[in-house]
Amino acid sequence: MKIKKFSIVCTAVLVISFSLFAISKKEEMWTKAITEKDINLRFQYLKDYQAEFGDQKDKFAKFLYINLADTAFQVTKYDEAIQAAEQAVTYADLDDANKLRLHLLLANAYNITKKDMEKAYQYAGLAIDLADALIKQQQTAEQDPEKREKFAAQYSTFYIAPALRIQAQVLYAKGKDDPASLKEMTSKACRAFDADRSQRSADMIFALATNLYKKNLTDDAIKALELILDKEKPEYKYTYMLASLYNKKKNKEKVIHYFEMAYRAQKQAKLAMNIGKLVYKGDLDKGLKYFSEAFVLGNSNKQSDAFKFLENLYFNNPEVKKLTPEEQEKGFRALINVTRERLGKPPLADTEPIGVDQQKEEAAATEETEG
Repeated sequence: MKIKKFSIVCTAVLVISFSLFAISKKEEMWTKAITEKDINLRFQYLKDYQAEFGDQKDKFAKFLYINLADTAFQVTKYDEAIQAAEQAVTYADLDDANKLRLHLLLANAYNITKKDMEKAYQYAGLAIDLADALIKQQQTAEQDPEKREKFAAQYSTFYIAPALRIQAQVLYAKGKDDPASLKEMTSKACRAFDADRSQRSADMIFALATNLYKKNLTDDAIKALELILDKEKPEYKYTYMLASLYNKKKNKEKVIHYFEMAYRAQKQAKLAMNIGKLVYKGDLDKGLKYFSEAFVLGNSNKQSDAFKFLENLYFNNPEVKKLTPEEQEKGFRALINVTRERLGKPPLADTEPIGVDQQKEEAAATEETEG
């Protein structure tokens, strides 16, 4: 009888021991996986844990698939990221924060792999809707305006804007040559820019505006570009393209406006020349300013169109004609010097020639070479 009781006790001890060993091993493997800093090792440890305990339907299973999806995506194992994320989103008790991250991850992964572009679009939509809902919920619950603004900015930047860009990319892949689709994807990109004001969103809009221009959707291209234009620090390519778009619409005033903004962003002789031609008939002083700058920026070439326009405009000015030849020459030199100083160049000395005769210099260089 005692032997039987001893046997039962031993069996119970063994069962408890094995149970404790199993729990200990599970906890050890989990801790090892989630605390590993090397992302590739973490992925491998999570895979090891999944192989041994992935079939267990305990309350911690969802955290395995959440972590596995996130880690797989980071190591560019997109197919495995999709599998894990699809499993994770099936859990009914998944919190909104993790659900939002997983929706965006799935949208990204499906878009990158091109496995299912429709799913990429749908998951991006789910991320947008959930982020919007959480922002509205927080706006109602939070009394501090600064905290409300910060929360909205974070969720707009990290979830809504990326999801909108994904939707725009999906639409582009499906029908970049379709005008209606092109307008829709531009609308998505503009919403993304409104959400995060990032260069990434701005670059997408610029690319789409170029396509809109090619499809003769000029007004849509203008609206998109004017949204991303920083009027305080205008970017050259945006302003130059806007000038070109308004030129297509025969809006001279807007062409001048945006060419001048482009010129402030990047001073170029050719651009100064173009502006000079647009303004000199209506504004003599402005015409002289731009032709003189085009001349100086163009290496002061006396054979250039800039110099010809400048010389003709200045010396045929009725007010200048009233002056003596010496006064006229002195005034012309003063005009050039003011321009040089404005452009950060040293003024010319009284005996220094105003410009170079490039044709003579080239001829002299040719003779010297031949000699």
